[in-house]
Amino acid sequence: MSTHVTILDGGLGTLLCDTTSPEASTSPLWSSMDLLHNPGRLSDVHAQYIKAGAECIETATYQLCRETLLRGGVSDEEQMRRICHAAIQLAVDATEGPGLMANASVALSLGPFGMCLQPSQEYSGIYPPPYNVDSKGALDALEKWHRDRLWAFKEASGAAFNRMNVLTFETVPYKRIDEIAAIRRVIDSEEFRTTQAWISMVYTEVPAEEVIGGIVKEVFKNLLPGIAHRGIGINCTKLENVKDIARVYSKTVKEMAIHRETVSLVLYPDGGLTYDVNTKTWSDENGMAEVEKWCKLLMEIVEEAKNEGCWGSVIVGGCCKTTPEHIAKLAELAEAD
Repeated sequence: MSTHVTILDGGLGTLLCDTTSPEASTSPLWSSMDLLHNPGRLSDVHAQYIKAGAECIETATYQLCRETLLRGGVSDEEQMRRICHAAIQLAVDATEGPGLMANASVALSLGPFGMCLQPSQEYSGIYPPPYNVDSKGALDALEKWHRDRLWAFKEASGAAFNRMNVLTFETVPYKRIDEIAAIRRVIDSEEFRTTQAWISMVYTEVPAEEVIGGIVKEVFKNLLPGIAHRGIGINCTKLENVKDIARVYSKTVKEMAIHRETVSLVLYPDGGLTYDVNTKTWSDENGMAEVEKWCKLLMEIVEEAKNEGCWGSVIVGGCCKTTPEHIAKLAELAEAD
């Protein structure tokens, strides 16, 4: 039985920063900033990725939550709801535009708790009380934060929320097993258990195999009957680190004897550039930024994962600094396979 490959979109926020919205790089709302004044820019980026071959696009909601809205100058509750609704509706509308891929799916992008902090803490996973690792109440606090945020989108969006094909919890610090467990509680709950979801981790290094295996087990353990399709991912991570991590993902899934049709592997690494948090600049330290080279290496990892025979599907795209050019090349390579 073959493993289906789905093409995901690329780096929405960095594409906006590099083209029409350079000011987004300093906004607490990041790619969601254009929802306030220039929603057409977001619509255009969604359309670019679909035209490039993306079969699934993510909403501009990664950094959209009460905390970032307040820091972005939005305090009115009704305006908060309108912004949350607009982000989802824009993505849904993008799949229905003339000449576009009408069957493209939409994923609700949800960053980890660390993205709402200032400065953000996705890479470190260092959170303040009661969300800190040493707190006995961290699991409950993280569950409440993720649940409240998800409900805010659902209540703001109405019918548009129900058009979401998948909930994507992404850039979760790999060291925060408690946050993975908290997300599982939310997506396994009665309200969301029938909605597809994936949990994707960010890796600043390649951890020990037992650490990676523990993450896989936390994402997939005790999947109850009736729960929708689930996925595990790697995003916002250097491509050269992805292969070894993905191998352990596959090995552990096989050891867990999970029915392959119920699980997906999601790979969307950074586009080959390295970000310096001090200078706030990107550089090509290892020659990985060339589009064709990057895409071929990523598709080699996809092929290896497919050959493991343990995934119902592999979803592949890009994170920071990937562009429609990357997605078009990935689509071309996938088509040629």
